[in-house]
Amino acid sequence: MLSVSESVDLQAPADAVWKTLGDFGGAQRYLDVVERCELVHHEGSIERVLHLKGGGSARERLVLSSDDDRALRYTMVESPLPVADYVSTMRVDPLGPQQCRVTWAATFDAHGGSDEEAREAVSGIYRKGLEGLRQLHAAG
Repeated sequence: MLSVSESVDLQAPADAVWKTLGDFGGAQRYLDVVERCELVHHEGSIERVLHLKGGGSARERLVLSSDDDRALRYTMVESPLPVADYVSTMRVDPLGPQQCRVTWAATFDAHGGSDEEAREAVSGIYRKGLEGLRQLHAAG
């Protein structure tokens, strides 16, 4: 099992950042590779379909959303990424009244590529998403 963890400290209140991340259907707000995010109900679960810029899509299933812990966990159902058995957690921890740390982490197996290719694919998306959060919350 492989793992990736990326984090960023933001100059924004934890509750404000959680409002963005806790919206499972709002990934296009901070992840620039996502053109549109669609929530669907599937077999009693909530899933999001990420329609990617340039074509293609990914489907993710919500496993846990906790406003108290400011944490979200989801699994990958379908994806163009070279991964299998993917479980990801996003968490917002307050560092002060106007500062927080966002951590985005996952465990997965490489599938259709090397371990390093799988790690870099996931890590690259996380870094872009965290930078998108930084820009979104710097703007207010």
